[in-house]
Amino acid sequence: MHIPKTAGTSMRLFLEMQYPDNEVCLDEGWHSLPSVDQLANKSLIRGHFQYNLRQVLPPEFKLLTILRDPVARTLSSLKHLQREATFAPEHALTKGRTMGQIIRIPEVMRTQRNIHAAYLCASTPPGPLLKTMRDKPYMGPTDLDAPATLDLACARLHEIDFLATVEELPLDLQSFCTHMNFHPASYFPFTNEAPNRQLDLTPEDHEILRAYNDIDLKLYEYAQKLIKLRRFEAAMKPLLANGTYQEMTGDFEIDLGGIVPGSGWHLPEREGSAVWRWTGPGDHFTLELPLSRACNHEVSMRFSAQPHFTEQDFQVAANGQSLSPTFSRHYQAHVVNFIIPRAAVEAGNGFCQLVFQAKAKIPPGDTRSLGVAVRHIGFTARDNGA
Repeated sequence: MHIPKTAGTSMRLFLEMQYPDNEVCLDEGWHSLPSVDQLANKSLIRGHFQYNLRQVLPPEFKLLTILRDPVARTLSSLKHLQREATFAPEHALTKGRTMGQIIRIPEVMRTQRNIHAAYLCASTPPGPLLKTMRDKPYMGPTDLDAPATLDLACARLHEIDFLATVEELPLDLQSFCTHMNFHPASYFPFTNEAPNRQLDLTPEDHEILRAYNDIDLKLYEYAQKLIKLRRFEAAMKPLLANGTYQEMTGDFEIDLGGIVPGSGWHLPEREGSAVWRWTGPGDHFTLELPLSRACNHEVSMRFSAQPHFTEQDFQVAANGQSLSPTFSRHYQAHVVNFIIPRAAVEAGNGFCQLVFQAKAKIPPGDTRSLGVAVRHIGFTARDNGA
Protein backbone atom coordinates (compact mmCIF):
# COMPACT_ATOMS: atom_id res chain seq x y z
CA MET A 1 0.00 0.00 0.00
CA HIS A 2 2.12 2.82 -1.37
CA ILE A 3 1.12 6.11 0.25
CA PRO A 4 2.57 8.92 -1.90
CA LYS A 5 5.95 10.34 -0.86
CA THR A 6 6.75 7.65 1.71
CA ALA A 7 9.79 5.98 0.08
CA GLY A 8 7.38 3.77 -1.85
CA THR A 9 9.32 3.92 -5.11
CA SER A 10 12.45 2.71 -3.34
CA MET A 11 10.53 -0.07 -1.62
CA ARG A 12 8.87 -1.14 -4.86
CA LEU A 13 12.25 -1.48 -6.57
CA PHE A 14 13.50 -3.57 -3.68
CA LEU A 15 10.39 -5.81 -3.65
CA GLU A 16 10.48 -6.36 -7.41
CA MET A 17 13.92 -7.95 -7.01
CA GLN A 18 12.40 -10.64 -4.79
CA TYR A 19 9.95 -12.06 -7.38
CA PRO A 20 10.02 -13.30 -10.99
CA ASP A 21 8.84 -10.48 -13.26
CA ASN A 22 5.79 -12.44 -14.46
CA GLU A 23 4.54 -12.59 -10.85
CA VAL A 24 4.64 -8.81 -10.39
CA CYS A 25 1.54 -6.69 -11.07
CA LEU A 26 2.85 -3.65 -12.94
CA ASP A 27 -0.28 -1.52 -12.61
CA GLU A 28 0.51 1.64 -10.64
CA GLY A 29 -2.89 1.97 -8.99
CA TRP A 30 -6.63 1.83 -9.56
CA HIS A 31 -6.44 4.26 -12.50
CA SER A 32 -4.31 1.88 -14.57
CA LEU A 33 -5.88 -1.41 -13.45
CA PRO A 34 -8.28 -2.69 -16.15
CA SER A 35 -9.91 -5.27 -13.89
CA VAL A 36 -9.38 -7.02 -10.58
CA ASP A 37 -8.84 -10.15 -12.71
CA GLN A 38 -5.41 -8.68 -13.54
CA LEU A 39 -4.36 -9.51 -9.99
CA ALA A 40 -4.81 -13.25 -10.45
CA ASN A 41 -1.63 -15.32 -10.24
CA LYS A 42 0.39 -12.34 -9.05
CA SER A 43 2.67 -12.65 -6.02
CA LEU A 44 3.49 -8.95 -5.69
CA ILE A 45 1.05 -6.07 -6.05
CA ARG A 46 2.66 -2.69 -5.53
CA GLY A 47 1.40 0.76 -6.30
CA HIS A 48 -0.89 3.52 -5.09
CA PHE A 49 -3.65 1.18 -3.93
CA GLN A 50 -5.59 1.76 -0.73
CA TYR A 51 -6.64 -0.56 2.08
CA ASN A 52 -9.73 -1.72 0.18
CA LEU A 53 -7.43 -3.69 -2.15
CA ARG A 54 -7.43 -6.31 0.60
CA GLN A 55 -11.03 -7.18 -0.26
CA VAL A 56 -9.91 -8.92 -3.46
CA LEU A 57 -6.66 -10.50 -2.24
CA PRO A 58 -6.23 -14.07 -0.98
CA PRO A 59 -6.02 -14.24 2.83
CA GLU A 60 -2.39 -15.39 2.74
CA PHE A 61 -1.22 -12.12 1.16
CA LYS A 62 0.88 -9.86 3.42
CA LEU A 63 0.14 -6.15 3.48
CA LEU A 64 3.00 -3.68 3.77
CA THR A 65 2.92 0.08 4.13
CA ILE A 66 5.26 2.88 5.16
CA LEU A 67 4.24 6.09 6.91
CA ARG A 68 6.05 9.40 7.11
CA ASP A 69 5.93 12.49 9.28
CA PRO A 70 2.70 13.99 7.89
CA VAL A 71 3.94 17.57 7.50
CA ALA A 72 7.16 16.40 5.82
CA ARG A 73 5.13 14.12 3.54
CA THR A 74 2.81 16.97 2.54
CA LEU A 75 5.68 19.32 1.74
CA SER A 76 7.41 16.63 -0.32
CA SER A 77 4.19 15.98 -2.23
CA LEU A 78 3.67 19.69 -2.92
CA LYS A 79 7.25 20.06 -4.17
CA HIS A 80 6.68 17.12 -6.50
CA LEU A 81 3.40 18.62 -7.66
CA GLN A 82 5.10 21.92 -8.47
CA ARG A 83 8.06 20.23 -10.15
CA GLU A 84 6.27 17.65 -12.35
CA ALA A 85 3.65 18.85 -14.82
CA THR A 86 2.23 15.32 -15.22
CA PHE A 87 1.96 14.60 -11.49
CA ALA A 88 -1.56 16.02 -11.04
CA PRO A 89 -3.90 18.55 -12.71
CA GLU A 90 -3.27 21.00 -9.85
CA HIS A 91 0.29 21.53 -11.13
CA ALA A 92 -0.78 24.64 -13.06
CA LEU A 93 -2.00 26.28 -9.86
CA THR A 94 1.44 26.01 -8.27
CA LYS A 95 3.64 27.43 -11.03
CA GLY A 96 5.72 30.41 -9.94
CA ARG A 97 4.37 30.36 -6.39
CA THR A 98 6.14 30.03 -3.07
CA MET A 99 5.28 27.18 -0.72
CA GLY A 100 3.62 29.67 1.61
CA GLN A 101 1.31 30.64 -1.24
CA ILE A 102 0.67 27.07 -2.39
CA ILE A 103 -0.56 25.88 1.01
CA ARG A 104 -3.20 28.62 0.89
CA ILE A 105 -4.75 27.34 -2.35
CA PRO A 106 -7.80 25.23 -1.33
CA GLU A 107 -7.95 23.42 -4.70
CA VAL A 108 -4.41 22.14 -4.11
CA MET A 109 -4.64 21.40 -0.42
CA ARG A 110 -7.87 19.41 -0.64
CA THR A 111 -5.75 16.70 -2.31
CA GLN A 112 -3.37 16.65 0.66
CA ARG A 113 -5.74 16.32 3.61
CA ASN A 114 -4.92 13.43 5.97
CA ILE A 115 -3.56 11.20 3.21
CA HIS A 116 -2.38 8.42 5.54
CA ALA A 117 -5.82 8.11 7.13
CA ALA A 118 -7.59 8.33 3.77
CA TYR A 119 -5.58 5.38 2.41
CA LEU A 120 -6.19 3.30 5.53
CA CYS A 121 -9.91 4.08 5.76
CA ALA A 122 -10.68 3.36 2.09
CA SER A 123 -13.56 0.86 2.06
CA THR A 124 -15.30 1.13 -1.33
CA PRO A 125 -15.44 -2.33 -2.99
CA PRO A 126 -12.88 -2.47 -5.82
CA GLY A 127 -15.41 -3.55 -8.47
CA PRO A 128 -17.73 -0.53 -8.16
CA LEU A 129 -14.71 1.72 -7.62
CA LEU A 130 -13.11 0.70 -10.92
CA LYS A 131 -16.36 1.16 -12.80
CA THR A 132 -16.90 4.63 -11.37
CA MET A 133 -13.32 5.67 -12.10
CA ARG A 134 -13.66 4.54 -15.72
CA ASP A 135 -16.80 6.65 -16.05
CA LYS A 136 -15.26 9.61 -14.20
CA PRO A 137 -11.50 9.67 -14.90
CA TYR A 138 -11.04 12.85 -12.86
CA MET A 139 -12.26 11.15 -9.68
CA GLY A 140 -9.81 10.21 -6.93
CA PRO A 141 -9.65 6.64 -5.55
CA THR A 142 -10.97 7.68 -2.14
CA ASP A 143 -13.67 10.11 -3.32
CA LEU A 144 -16.43 7.53 -2.79
CA ASP A 145 -15.39 6.81 0.78
CA ALA A 146 -16.78 8.32 3.96
CA PRO A 147 -14.48 10.84 5.64
CA ALA A 148 -11.50 9.20 7.29
CA THR A 149 -11.58 8.75 11.06
CA LEU A 150 -8.75 8.27 13.51
CA ASP A 151 -10.38 5.24 15.14
CA LEU A 152 -10.78 3.30 11.90
CA ALA A 153 -7.30 4.24 10.66
CA CYS A 154 -5.71 3.11 13.95
CA ALA A 155 -7.68 -0.15 13.91
CA ARG A 156 -6.50 -0.93 10.40
CA LEU A 157 -2.87 -0.26 11.30
CA HIS A 158 -3.10 -3.42 13.38
CA GLU A 159 -4.08 -5.35 10.24
CA ILE A 160 -0.94 -4.23 8.37
CA ASP A 161 1.55 -7.11 8.42
CA PHE A 162 4.62 -4.92 8.01
CA LEU A 163 4.49 -1.34 9.20
CA ALA A 164 7.40 1.12 9.17
CA THR A 165 8.16 4.81 8.94
CA VAL A 166 10.41 6.53 6.43
CA GLU A 167 12.41 8.02 9.28
CA GLU A 168 13.34 4.59 10.72
CA LEU A 169 12.92 2.31 7.70
CA PRO A 170 16.48 0.84 7.80
CA LEU A 171 15.85 -0.22 11.41
CA ASP A 172 12.87 -2.40 10.45
CA LEU A 173 13.77 -3.53 6.94
CA GLN A 174 16.11 -6.33 8.02
CA SER A 175 13.52 -7.97 10.26
CA PHE A 176 11.03 -7.73 7.39
CA CYS A 177 13.48 -9.50 5.08
CA THR A 178 14.01 -12.24 7.65
CA HIS A 179 10.27 -12.69 8.16
CA MET A 180 9.57 -12.88 4.41
CA ASN A 181 12.68 -14.91 3.49
CA PHE A 182 13.86 -12.07 1.26
CA HIS A 183 17.42 -11.34 0.28
CA PRO A 184 18.65 -8.70 2.76
CA ALA A 185 18.79 -5.07 1.68
CA SER A 186 22.48 -4.31 2.14
CA TYR A 187 21.99 -1.22 -0.02
CA PHE A 188 18.69 0.67 -0.02
CA PRO A 189 18.90 3.98 -1.88
CA PHE A 190 16.07 6.48 -1.52
CA THR A 191 14.85 7.43 -4.98
CA ASN A 192 12.46 10.08 -6.26
CA GLU A 193 13.47 12.50 -3.50
CA ALA A 194 12.52 16.14 -3.88
CA PRO A 195 15.43 18.59 -4.12
CA ASN A 196 16.48 19.81 -0.70
CA ARG A 197 15.34 23.41 -1.05
CA GLN A 198 15.02 25.88 1.83
CA LEU A 199 11.34 26.76 2.21
CA ASP A 200 11.46 29.51 4.87
CA LEU A 201 8.06 28.62 6.28
CA THR A 202 6.52 30.81 8.97
CA PRO A 203 4.86 29.56 12.18
CA GLU A 204 1.51 30.35 10.55
CA ASP A 205 2.48 28.19 7.55
CA HIS A 206 3.24 25.29 9.86
CA GLU A 207 -0.11 25.69 11.57
CA ILE A 208 -1.86 25.49 8.19
CA LEU A 209 0.03 22.31 7.33
CA ARG A 210 -0.80 20.79 10.69
CA ALA A 211 -4.48 21.66 10.25
CA TYR A 212 -4.57 19.72 6.96
CA ASN A 213 -2.97 16.77 8.79
CA ASP A 214 -4.91 16.89 12.05
CA ILE A 215 -5.87 13.21 11.92
CA ASP A 216 -2.59 12.06 10.36
CA LEU A 217 -0.48 13.65 13.08
CA LYS A 218 -2.29 11.65 15.76
CA LEU A 219 -2.26 8.55 13.56
CA TYR A 220 1.49 8.87 13.00
CA GLU A 221 2.13 9.12 16.73
CA TYR A 222 -0.01 6.02 17.28
CA ALA A 223 1.86 4.17 14.52
CA GLN A 224 5.23 4.99 16.07
CA LYS A 225 4.10 3.44 19.36
CA LEU A 226 2.73 0.38 17.57
CA ILE A 227 5.98 -0.13 15.65
CA LYS A 228 8.02 0.09 18.87
CA LEU A 229 5.69 -2.43 20.50
CA ARG A 230 6.13 -4.82 17.57
CA ARG A 231 9.91 -4.52 17.82
CA PHE A 232 9.66 -5.33 21.52
CA GLU A 233 7.53 -8.41 20.81
CA ALA A 234 9.98 -9.60 18.14
CA ALA A 235 12.87 -9.30 20.60
CA MET A 236 11.03 -11.07 23.45
CA LYS A 237 9.54 -14.03 21.57
CA PRO A 238 12.85 -15.92 21.16
CA LEU A 239 13.59 -15.45 24.88
CA LEU A 240 10.25 -17.05 25.75
CA ALA A 241 10.72 -19.81 23.18
CA ASN A 242 14.20 -20.80 24.39
CA GLY A 243 13.22 -20.80 28.08
CA THR A 244 15.11 -17.69 29.15
CA TYR A 245 11.77 -16.32 30.36
CA GLN A 246 8.53 -18.01 31.34
CA GLU A 247 5.09 -16.45 31.34
CA MET A 248 4.52 -14.94 34.77
CA THR A 249 1.21 -16.02 36.28
CA GLY A 250 -0.31 -15.51 39.71
CA ASP A 251 1.54 -13.40 42.30
CA PHE A 252 5.31 -12.92 42.15
CA GLU A 253 8.15 -10.55 43.01
CA ILE A 254 11.11 -9.29 40.98
CA ASP A 255 14.38 -10.53 42.48
CA LEU A 256 16.35 -7.30 42.76
CA GLY A 257 19.50 -9.26 43.59
CA GLY A 258 19.24 -11.33 40.42
CA ILE A 259 18.82 -10.50 36.75
CA VAL A 260 16.29 -7.69 36.40
CA PRO A 261 14.36 -8.05 33.10
CA GLY A 262 14.71 -4.51 31.82
CA SER A 263 17.02 -1.57 31.26
CA GLY A 264 18.21 1.43 33.22
CA TRP A 265 19.28 -0.27 36.46
CA HIS A 266 22.51 -0.08 38.46
CA LEU A 267 24.05 -3.12 40.13
CA PRO A 268 22.33 -4.33 43.32
CA GLU A 269 23.43 -2.99 46.69
CA ARG A 270 23.14 -4.89 49.98
CA GLU A 271 23.07 -4.23 53.67
CA GLY A 272 22.52 -7.37 55.72
CA SER A 273 19.52 -9.14 54.19
CA ALA A 274 18.25 -5.99 52.46
CA VAL A 275 18.77 -5.67 48.71
CA TRP A 276 18.01 -2.65 46.56
CA ARG A 277 18.86 -1.23 43.16
CA TRP A 278 19.22 2.34 42.00
CA THR A 279 17.69 3.18 38.66
CA GLY A 280 19.74 5.14 36.17
CA PRO A 281 21.67 6.57 34.55
CA GLY A 282 19.09 9.01 33.29
CA ASP A 283 15.42 9.49 34.01
CA HIS A 284 14.03 6.34 32.38
CA PHE A 285 14.07 2.68 33.37
CA THR A 286 12.06 -0.33 32.22
CA LEU A 287 10.73 -3.74 33.18
CA GLU A 288 10.01 -6.12 30.30
CA LEU A 289 8.47 -9.52 30.87
CA PRO A 290 5.81 -11.96 29.64
CA LEU A 291 2.61 -11.69 31.65
CA SER A 292 -0.59 -13.70 31.73
CA ARG A 293 -3.32 -12.24 29.54
CA ALA A 294 -6.03 -13.79 31.72
CA CYS A 295 -6.19 -10.98 34.26
CA ASN A 296 -5.21 -7.48 35.30
CA HIS A 297 -1.99 -7.13 37.28
CA GLU A 298 -1.49 -4.84 40.26
CA VAL A 299 2.09 -3.70 40.76
CA SER A 300 3.44 -2.41 44.06
CA MET A 301 6.84 -0.69 44.15
CA ARG A 302 8.65 0.54 47.22
CA PHE A 303 11.65 2.86 47.06
CA SER A 304 13.61 4.92 49.54
CA ALA A 305 12.05 8.22 50.50
CA GLN A 306 13.57 11.27 48.85
CA PRO A 307 13.27 14.91 49.85
CA HIS A 308 11.12 17.11 47.63
CA PHE A 309 9.70 14.07 45.80
CA THR A 310 6.29 14.68 44.25
CA GLU A 311 3.88 12.54 42.27
CA GLN A 312 4.81 14.52 39.15
CA ASP A 313 8.35 13.14 39.49
CA PHE A 314 7.18 9.59 38.70
CA GLN A 315 5.34 8.32 35.61
CA VAL A 316 4.70 4.85 34.18
CA ALA A 317 3.28 3.40 30.96
CA ALA A 318 2.49 -0.20 29.94
CA ASN A 319 2.99 -1.00 26.27
CA GLY A 320 2.62 2.68 25.49
CA GLN A 321 -0.53 3.15 27.60
CA SER A 322 -0.13 5.73 30.37
CA LEU A 323 -1.12 4.40 33.77
CA SER A 324 -2.37 6.21 36.89
CA PRO A 325 -0.20 5.33 39.89
CA THR A 326 -1.24 6.04 43.50
CA PHE A 327 1.33 7.16 46.09
CA SER A 328 1.68 6.63 49.81
CA ARG A 329 4.38 6.71 52.49
CA HIS A 330 5.40 3.71 54.55
CA TYR A 331 7.92 4.63 57.24
CA GLN A 332 10.99 5.87 55.30
CA ALA A 333 9.76 4.68 51.90
CA HIS A 334 7.54 5.82 49.07
CA VAL A 335 5.03 3.19 47.91
CA VAL A 336 3.64 3.33 44.36
CA ASN A 337 0.76 1.13 43.21
CA PHE A 338 -0.76 0.85 39.75
CA ILE A 339 -2.85 -1.53 37.66
CA ILE A 340 -1.67 -3.01 34.36
CA PRO A 341 -4.93 -3.60 32.47
CA ARG A 342 -5.36 -6.94 30.78
CA ALA A 343 -5.95 -5.05 27.51
CA ALA A 344 -2.47 -3.51 27.69
CA VAL A 345 -0.89 -6.97 27.99
CA GLU A 346 -3.12 -8.22 25.19
CA ALA A 347 -1.89 -5.38 22.98
CA GLY A 348 1.64 -6.76 23.40
CA ASN A 349 0.52 -10.33 22.68
CA GLY A 350 1.40 -11.40 26.21
CA PHE A 351 4.53 -9.29 26.59
CA CYS A 352 4.55 -6.18 28.76
CA GLN A 353 7.01 -3.33 28.63
CA LEU A 354 6.74 -1.02 31.61
CA VAL A 355 8.48 2.30 30.99
CA PHE A 356 9.09 4.43 34.07
CA GLN A 357 10.24 8.00 34.38
CA ALA A 358 11.77 9.25 37.63
CA LYS A 359 13.86 12.39 37.85
CA ALA A 360 17.52 11.45 38.13
CA LYS A 361 20.14 13.32 40.12
CA ILE A 362 23.78 13.01 41.17
CA PRO A 363 23.86 12.82 44.98
CA PRO A 364 26.74 14.30 47.01
CA GLY A 365 29.74 12.00 47.16
CA ASP A 366 28.50 9.84 44.26
CA THR A 367 29.47 10.16 40.60
CA ARG A 368 26.48 8.20 39.31
CA SER A 369 23.32 9.70 37.87
CA LEU A 370 20.66 8.08 40.03
CA GLY A 371 16.89 7.87 39.83
CA VAL A 372 15.21 6.04 42.71
CA ALA A 373 16.45 3.30 45.04
CA VAL A 374 13.96 0.49 44.44
CA ARG A 375 13.60 -1.96 47.35
CA HIS A 376 10.60 -4.05 46.29
CA ILE A 377 8.56 -4.83 43.17
CA GLY A 378 5.58 -7.14 43.53
CA PHE A 379 2.92 -8.27 41.06
CA THR A 380 -0.54 -9.43 42.15
CA ALA A 381 -3.07 -11.01 39.81
CA ARG A 382 -6.42 -9.22 39.89
CA ASP A 383 -9.70 -10.07 38.20
CA ASN A 384 -10.87 -7.71 35.46
CA GLY A 385 -13.11 -5.81 37.84
CA ALA A 386 -10.25 -4.87 40.18
